[in-house]
Amino acid sequence: MRWGPRLTLAVLALVLVGLLGVRHWRAKDRGSVHRGWAVAESHGCFTCHGAGGHRGMPNPGYGLEDIPPWSGGLITMYAENEAEIREWIADGMPKRVRADPEQMKLRQGAAIAMPSFRALLSEDELTAVVAYVKAVADLDKPEDPKAEAGRQVALQFGCFNCHGPQGRGALDNPGSLKGYVPAWDGPDFAELVRSDDEAREWILDGRARRLHENPIARFFLDRQKVPMPAYRPHLKAADVDALLAYIHWLRQHPY
Repeated sequence: MRWGPRLTLAVLALVLVGLLGVRHWRAKDRGSVHRGWAVAESHGCFTCHGAGGHRGMPNPGYGLEDIPPWSGGLITMYAENEAEIREWIADGMPKRVRADPEQMKLRQGAAIAMPSFRALLSEDELTAVVAYVKAVADLDKPEDPKAEAGRQVALQFGCFNCHGPQGRGALDNPGSLKGYVPAWDGPDFAELVRSDDEAREWILDGRARRLHENPIARFFLDRQKVPMPAYRPHLKAADVDALLAYIHWLRQHPY
């Protein structure tokens, strides 16, 4: 059987559309925090604020500190709220700082000035970067003591290294069904975790029994490069309960 040029082009177009569709399907649920990380990386934000926004750099002539990282709580010295984070990104500094002569004097001799990205970012991109900054800066913490205890357990055991800042990210995971580790506050979570009992299975055994017993799901579970660890020997029942309380809080407060 010989294919004509038109049929060959049609097949190639269908394959391309299919590949783009899979790419979109894999990316669409990653959430605003991951999108914010991607935008920040592509626009050079980590050049000054360090990889992932976790380390600043020296700024000779700057009258305050070096260029701050977004993590570690220092961001609260420069931005009083979410609106001011948005102003820093969009306009190079908030109106409050620009109107303060003492603040401006501290910045006069700085070798590096914060650029304005208003002309470069869409509103959705700006919102995503703000979401990422908020997540890595620990700006939103649960007021409920049990949920905050769960967040501390997640920090202690490195959960955010895979699930992203505050559990809101979606880092790459080659070989998995969607190609990334799901965020706790995203739509993927509801597909993978149908109940608190399944959440406990994931945490304690590294996978849910329902998916382990499904041949298709197990195929992806077995071939993923970053499998979920089994924490049964390492976590107490109270730790797991606290983690679940934090996950519930997170899903009630999505970005």
